Amino acid sequence: MLSKLALRNVKRSMKDYSVYMITVTIAFSLMYAFNMVVFSDDIQGLNQTLSSLSIVIVMISLIVIFVIAWLVHYMNRFMLEKRSRELGTYMLLGITNKKIARMFMIENVIMGAAAALAGFLAGSMIYQVLTLIIMNLFEVAYTVHASFSLPAVLLTLLYVFIIYAFSMLRTGRKLKKIKICDLLYAEKRNENAVLSSKKSHWILFVVSFLLLGTGCGLLYTIFHNIALFSGEILFLGLALLIGGLYGSYITLAGFLVKIFLGKNEKKFQKDNMFIYRNLSAKLRTMSFTIGTLAMLLTLTLACTQNAMLFNKFFELQSLNRCAFDIQVTAPDPTLLAPAAEHFRNTGAIKEERMVTIYDCRQSSVYDRFGIPNYIERDYAISFSDYAALRQMLGYEPVKLQDGHYIIHGSSQYKDTAKRMEELPLSLNGVTLSLQAAFDEPLSQSGVIGVGYILVLPDEQAEELSTVQTSFVMTSTRQTGEEDFTYLCSTYEQDDDSDTVSYVGWNVKSRVIDDSRASIIIFAFGLYYTGLIFICTAAAILAVQQLSEASKYRFRYNILSKLGVTDGKIGKIILKQLLLYFGIPLLLPVPLSLFISGCIKNILLEIITPSIFWSSMATGLGLFFIIYLLYFAATYIGYRRSILG
Repeated sequence: MLSKLALRNVKRSMKDYSVYMITVTIAFSLMYAFNMVVFSDDIQGLNQTLSSLSIVIVMISLIVIFVIAWLVHYMNRFMLEKRSRELGTYMLLGITNKKIARMFMIENVIMGAAAALAGFLAGSMIYQVLTLIIMNLFEVAYTVHASFSLPAVLLTLLYVFIIYAFSMLRTGRKLKKIKICDLLYAEKRNENAVLSSKKSHWILFVVSFLLLGTGCGLLYTIFHNIALFSGEILFLGLALLIGGLYGSYITLAGFLVKIFLGKNEKKFQKDNMFIYRNLSAKLRTMSFTIGTLAMLLTLTLACTQNAMLFNKFFELQSLNRCAFDIQVTAPDPTLLAPAAEHFRNTGAIKEERMVTIYDCRQSSVYDRFGIPNYIERDYAISFSDYAALRQMLGYEPVKLQDGHYIIHGSSQYKDTAKRMEELPLSLNGVTLSLQAAFDEPLSQSGVIGVGYILVLPDEQAEELSTVQTSFVMTSTRQTGEEDFTYLCSTYEQDDDSDTVSYVGWNVKSRVIDDSRASIIIFAFGLYYTGLIFICTAAAILAVQQLSEASKYRFRYNILSKLGVTDGKIGKIILKQLLLYFGIPLLLPVPLSLFISGCIKNILLEIITPSIFWSSMATGLGLFFIIYLLYFAATYIGYRRSILG
């Protein structure tokens, strides 16, 4: 009897709460797909750095479990409230609380099992897409084929069990204690606002914005002054932002009532009164939930924006670290001979250059830039070496005018140099004027300068003392792990050795692979988190509105009887949903941009303003595509429920 009743209720719930079921299925499919990535030997064998991916995915999965468990529990509580009269009727017919709790548990098990099964099927396809992306990124051939991972299945099932066990235990405990009168009159019970007095609204409003301002101030300080950075201040700043978000949305309903429904003649124009009254009533009773959604949306936006930001950072950093196929650097040029001889003998060299790095014995240019750097000196190369390097890398050739010098550095140094009217350089009694600044990748992480390098006329450069010499080359073949292994075996020394000078080396393909692995770890983790968060927040907004459609259908029937056309009612519904979906974004959008701006400040000078804003635009675009899909589904369902 109970099983048949539970099965009937499941069919009805899946129809009424299809958006919720789709969201849970998406969550389980992503869990399974990323767990398969963690246990994939093919992916883990691509690069040593990818071994950290499993740790990152597991840690993020713990956060995802908490968020999805909250979603499931929220929806169970929501469905329990909407079905209160039905459950009360069961009690009147003599069905005990214990049996009703068991029936509700059976319903959850069936719905969870259906979502998990669909999630495994969809997750297998998502895994193939993720694998194709990773393999293409590493330029490895891959053929799509059926894959199965028992450890990934068992781990995902464990996650599903934890998610539903948490909700069912709490809901079952509540059902066993609930009374018939509480169920029968639940729908008629008036919902209370979180705050009732005007004074408490103003106090919480001021406190909330003080919390937001203080939190933003702390984050800005530690991200713009790394010396002050600490985990305690970071978590304190984030906690203040979260508290400020909750407080702001709790007070929001009161201010909307004051603005739109107070002494304002516009409230009587057109359909304003109907829309604002519905909206303000909902915000009053859902302020805490909307605060939670605002927090999730802030994290979602920050994740999607910074995923793009880190992609660009690691991509550009790899070129700045190693622009040449092979590069070896040492204070003593004789130490470079074995490497040069080895690659000549193997026929791997297409073009090569021994580049001498000179010490200007001063820091006048560094001081004028005012940009922090761990090397507080000016270093230089001769123009002949510089011209050869540009030719090797395929850059446009340049000429150096008499009495001038060139600066080659990151975009930050180039932009700073352009803003300066004059930047004279005095060396050995000769004053040179700045001719131009360039910012193409040139291995400026200790090989050809650090951050920037000065390009001097040959006669001026040769009068300076030598700091180090760099052997750089382009290859006739694809460099790989064997080249890196050779350099390691040739130049690695014991930590106790004090007879051999320091030698630095790198292989471009190795640096690019490490960069690709870092991109995968950061991007996959952030996109995984962001997608789960946005689906959770948007699903709650959608289900809330769709369930209210049947409850408030009589209000729209009154409008129809008053002569309002179906087309006009459709526009009213659109306005109402736009406000309802838009208000939770009022604070998250600017807050996420602020957080991304803080993070950008620690990504060295590689991330230019144009790169930053393009990453922000892409992140916002991806977010709004998903958000609008949920909005469109809500609008279609709401309109169909009202107008038929």
